[in-house]
Amino acid sequence: MVDIKFHCDEKSNFRKELSVRAFTYTDYSIQMHNHDFYELNIVLAGTGTHCIENGRFHVKCGDVFVIPPMIAHAYTDTENLEVYHILFKKSFFAQNQAESNKVNGFLQFTEIEPFLRSNFSNSYFLRLGQLELIQLRNDLEFIDDNSEFSWEECASMKYHAVWKLLYWFSQALYKQINMLSRSSENKYEVQVINALEYIHHNYSEKITINILCNEVDLSRSTFLRNFKTVCGVSPVEYLSNYRCKKAIEKLKFANCSKTEIAHSCGFYDLSHMERMLKIYR
Repeated sequence: MVDIKFHCDEKSNFRKELSVRAFTYTDYSIQMHNHDFYELNIVLAGTGTHCIENGRFHVKCGDVFVIPPMIAHAYTDTENLEVYHILFKKSFFAQNQAESNKVNGFLQFTEIEPFLRSNFSNSYFLRLGQLELIQLRNDLEFIDDNSEFSWEECASMKYHAVWKLLYWFSQALYKQINMLSRSSENKYEVQVINALEYIHHNYSEKITINILCNEVDLSRSTFLRNFKTVCGVSPVEYLSNYRCKKAIEKLKFANCSKTEIAHSCGFYDLSHMERMLKIYR
């Protein structure tokens, strides 16, 4: 059980009319905490250990990763660490879901890789080179909370710049993970990532173990063994949990009936969804 020292909520961290914040942070005396919004970290300088749930990962300049809502995290053993943070309300991603899900790597970047980092000993977060960090500079300066271009006056342009960054990071991670697939050492791990992406794209449809095995070209026994090793749960458990997560999001943000939400999330009917949500919570 992770010892969480405090919780941050959207209401106290965002101005009511805005969905994004962006700033550089250098004071890492902060303890283990969680929050109900997304947080993107871009390591600009220095080193440290990033703790997420029960995992610990060394980070350095160029590392880029997302921390989803309600995930415990902190930094320790920092040395001259400078991190650029972009915070997102949960509704920010929900508003552009149809488009973002079509972008290569977006689900890997915002949902799959953070899940793996909190459950698996290896890290697959994005690593940028020095030249790529330099290319980011203008965009980060523009969207920054302390920029000469205020959020009140330039919100639409800043949101556009933020989405451009998210899509660029997603595509870069997608290419990075595909490069890993060429190594026999990472073969099964990458195939599990591909299976997770299939689940995230098709959770509203019928998904069986055989379908997932065919999708990643693995035998049933090999797939089940490696999926449990990487994810800490079985494919059936993961799928059920993900469907519940999406149902909760839609119950909060979607403008449709509970029965429609149940069917759109792959449940048999409303009563099935409600039973699963009681277990999930």
